[in-house]
Amino acid sequence: MHTLPEAKGPVPDLPEAALPALPPAQPDWALFLDIDGTLIEHADHPEGVTIPTRMPDMLVALQQALGGAVALVSGRTIDWMDRRFAPARLAASGQHGAEIRLAPDAPSVPITIPKWRQPLEHTLVRELAAWPGVFIEHKPLSLAVHFRAVPEWSDAIMDKVVELGRGFDDGVEFLKGRFVIEVRPAGHTKGTAVEQFMRTSIFAGRRPVFVGDDVTDEDGFRAVRAAGGLAVAIGPRPTTQADHRLATPADVRHWLDQIPQMLEPAAT
Repeated sequence: MHTLPEAKGPVPDLPEAALPALPPAQPDWALFLDIDGTLIEHADHPEGVTIPTRMPDMLVALQQALGGAVALVSGRTIDWMDRRFAPARLAASGQHGAEIRLAPDAPSVPITIPKWRQPLEHTLVRELAAWPGVFIEHKPLSLAVHFRAVPEWSDAIMDKVVELGRGFDDGVEFLKGRFVIEVRPAGHTKGTAVEQFMRTSIFAGRRPVFVGDDVTDEDGFRAVRAAGGLAVAIGPRPTTQADHRLATPADVRHWLDQIPQMLEPAAT
């Protein structure tokens, strides 16, 4: 039986960094949108999230206003996005770049399932069973260990996951987010997904804008800025990559909801 480490107390929110206000939306933008903590509020359990009723209609309106150049770029699977945002269907990248659909009507293309995936899953389930408030999200190509319910044990839980995963394969990579650590195949990120999208006819020649809230979105931020685009951080987490900031997912939804109306004069 595991001995739980001594709790360190609540994790305080960090102060919001001051960044310039968002510029008016432009018809040549290409939007790349994270989901959890960006489009929707976080929940203690990944399936406990609430999808706002107007979300599918909002995504469809954005897609039409920007000529299809809107992609969901998330740690979620593409199948989850299609089910939860139906009838909206967008270009999408899931599992932090490990699967991608380059256009709404294109097939989803996943990478090959890594050999370490199943044995590591069994090990994590067995070894983390005694930790209260820890949930393992089983994805086809990766594993995410969530501990939003017990933030006081964040460091200890992440250290344990890294310890367990290191011996399996050189291709194992650990992505540490806020109250989650993802174990995934190396070499695929939200940034590589953005680069793939920007080479397609839908997105090429546009100015990329990546919107995200967590350290897992930093690769996306770097990719759009390297292409002359904008990075929009959500929430108070410090980042040196963001050009602009919005406070909450509700603010993101309000902003995105206005973009089609903002662009109407440019289209006439």
